[in-house]
Amino acid sequence: MCNAFFGFKESPFNLSPDPAFLYRSAQHEEALANLIYGVQSRKGFIVLTGEVGTGKTTLLECLPDYLYEHRVEFAFLFTLRIKPEEMYEMIAYDLDLRCNRSSKTEIIDALNDLLIQQANQGYTVVLIVDEAHNLAWEVLEEIRMLGNFENRTGKLLQVILAG
Repeated sequence: MCNAFFGFKESPFNLSPDPAFLYRSAQHEEALANLIYGVQSRKGFIVLTGEVGTGKTTLLECLPDYLYEHRVEFAFLFTLRIKPEEMYEMIAYDLDLRCNRSSKTEIIDALNDLLIQQANQGYTVVLIVDEAHNLAWEVLEEIRMLGNFENRTGKLLQVILAG
């Protein structure tokens, strides 16, 4: 009914966030620009906060377009009722790490290799965590520890926490 009345070709009110329907207000554009700036300048940890329904998840869905275009490797964590071991497995899967994905030690070693390789080529790697406010403390601590990957020029892993 809504689509016919307004002449929409597609329903703009789906349960899944679709960046095509994001109203890019000045605030949304500024937030996206700050996320991109944080990634480019290797700030390490970047936080995106806002009330429920303000478009945080949809905004995060816009970020991969930039990351793909600039050949930036990234992992996207969206299921956050997980244990630290599961978090590492998800990161290994998203980054296509060549290792035993059930071994934290091997994942961290493979991740370190990827981060160094990307840094040597002038690139960085991004970990995007949506709904970060739902993280278990143990998982949050593991993410904090991932922030220790660095070299003389900055952080090797950029972590975006949204919630």
